[in-house]
Amino acid sequence: MDRPTLLITAGSFVALGVAVLVARALLQVVGVNGDSMTPTYQDGDQILVLRRGFRRRLRVGAVVVCLPPAGIRITAGDVDAATQLMVKRVAALPSGQVYVLGDAPRHSLDSRAFGALPPDLVRGVVIRRLRAALGSSPGGHDVAPRGQVG
Repeated sequence: MDRPTLLITAGSFVALGVAVLVARALLQVVGVNGDSMTPTYQDGDQILVLRRGFRRRLRVGAVVVCLPPAGIRITAGDVDAATQLMVKRVAALPSGQVYVLGDAPRHSLDSRAFGALPPDLVRGVVIRRLRAALGSSPGGHDVAPRGQVG
């Protein structure tokens, strides 16, 4: 292999590596557990979340990944859920706060129970569904596996 071809190949690998690192810092794939966002997202769906630079996308109607306020614990049956992250829809932005609701009120622990959230509890904005679940199981809340959204 001649020198120019080798340099182009090496440069391509470096550029690809940098692109992967940037994408991992900005984006995260999150699994949906529970039915609080039915019919928009089903239990088992995988969604793509923008983790950095999402504040300008934070508007009414956006779906976000967020933490509940202090003192609120998300449970799955009688035990704590694997994580305390929730997938919810922004319903209002009153006075710099974020009012979040699940699309399925009967299955959702949301701002109807705990009020508006401070914006620092929002961890990212959902960009799109990547993979739909094969089936849906009843009950629970939408949460992301531990450590998936930072």
